[in-house]
Amino acid sequence: MKKRTVGALLALGTIILVLGFFATPLMQHARGYTWDIFVGITARVLGIERISISDAEIDIIKKLSHDNIRLTSELEDYRKLKNQLGTPAFDSMKKIPAAIISRPLDTLTSEYIINKGIADGVPEGAPVVVMGSVLVGFTRGLSAHASTVETLFAKNTSVTVETVSKDEESRSARGLLESRFQTSLEMNTIPRDITLTTGQSVVTSNKEPAVPYGMVIGTISSFEKQENEAYQHAVIEVPYRIDALDAVVVLVAP
Repeated sequence: MKKRTVGALLALGTIILVLGFFATPLMQHARGYTWDIFVGITARVLGIERISISDAEIDIIKKLSHDNIRLTSELEDYRKLKNQLGTPAFDSMKKIPAAIISRPLDTLTSEYIINKGIADGVPEGAPVVVMGSVLVGFTRGLSAHASTVETLFAKNTSVTVETVSKDEESRSARGLLESRFQTSLEMNTIPRDITLTTGQSVVTSNKEPAVPYGMVIGTISSFEKQENEAYQHAVIEVPYRIDALDAVVVLVAP
């Protein structure tokens, strides 16, 4: 073996031994002690008082850290509920907040059970909303302290709605909101001479006390106008996940 190779191996071995020595617990302690001395000298020169933290204080910090994680999780849940409860949009109507306590196993049933009923002032056929003014359905089958909410996705849905004009020159289109296979919503009987655009808002056009004008349904996601037909139709996208609602508000006419 050449002397150069032997020398290189010896140098490599020496480096490994030195690095290993500095990684031993003894050297780790020495490095920590050296760092403490350096920090102490620097603090005296700069006039900074040394800060010491006891084990009890460390435990408190850990507890606060865990509490912060828990509170952050609870805050996210609160934000979700607040978003679904919304803020009052119809000052003249009584608002009854309710929690959804039962969901159907069959998604095509399109019904929820809420924890408010006749004893809480809930009437038959009252509109149920989220986010303040977004209509999700109507109350049905009341009991003393529970009600069935029949959502807009139910097969017998029939609500008069209209589009919101984006400017004064555009005409609003009025039509009938119906469930499409209990999985989506469709606005039908729209006059074919009305111009529709995707993203256009759709609201209720009922002028009845129980269903005030302007309750939000959703937005147009697509539309179709076939030849030789008097009407066009549009698919409506709602601003919520129907299977993820936890809280609603029942609106009661004065």
